[in-house]
Amino acid sequence: WLEVIEEKGLFFTARDLAQSFYDNVPYGPGEYGYFKKNYGRGIYPPLSGTYNNRYYENGMGCPIRSEIWACLAPGHPEIAVKYAREDAICDHAHEGMYAEIFCAALQSAAFVETDREKLMTAALSYIPNDCAIARVAATVKECYENGTDWKQARKLILQKFPGSFGLLQETSPWGVTTGPLCDDEPAGPLGYDAPSNIGIMLLGWYYGEGDFSKSICIAAGCCEDGDCTAGTLGAALGILPGTAGDRRQFIEIQFLILHTHY
Repeated sequence: WLEVIEEKGLFFTARDLAQSFYDNVPYGPGEYGYFKKNYGRGIYPPLSGTYNNRYYENGMGCPIRSEIWACLAPGHPEIAVKYAREDAICDHAHEGMYAEIFCAALQSAAFVETDREKLMTAALSYIPNDCAIARVAATVKECYENGTDWKQARKLILQKFPGSFGLLQETSPWGVTTGPLCDDEPAGPLGYDAPSNIGIMLLGWYYGEGDFSKSICIAAGCCEDGDCTAGTLGAALGILPGTAGDRRQFIEIQFLILHTHY
């Protein structure tokens, strides 16, 4: 993405990102593979992320790309979310897209605000009130405020927003069969993973109570899409602890860059 920005400037489009992704990213699991197949056929964003793509609506492939937009627009979530949307529509839509927009807004706002509830309010203002990402955020907050143990909170998230990481795959002479891994945690449709994993990311943040190591360990300990939950949470927490002077200097530099282009 940085190479695209260096070449195209800050007024890049989803098409620019998609072309670079297609040319330079060799791997193609899940939604990445479906996007690359579509793009190679001449199907461009936003259709490249949705056409014949079972993962597009709820996958975690784009939310884990959110922090770059926050760092390019620190303290300006209204700009970060515009970039995040151009990114997301390459290979996602709906809940997957909302997840990246939510995370980008949260991380951008974290450069100038440290209060958790103010950050949550800011991030939620950029996505629909009734989407699954907003509803899972409300679930985590409710569990924390009610004193629910984090392990029980995890179970509740996976019951209300079941994901496909709970699928048990068993190979037999008759092929591969799937079913829920745990009797009390239903398996969701294949690819429906953004709501539950954003919930787990927030669970680590709330229950970590300001301790970086504890927060990351809780998020990773919940399993599911662990690289996304721990990585995205780590990015947000990495922004938050900076001193006011460090944040101010970084924001001033980035503001000059943005102001030059806007």
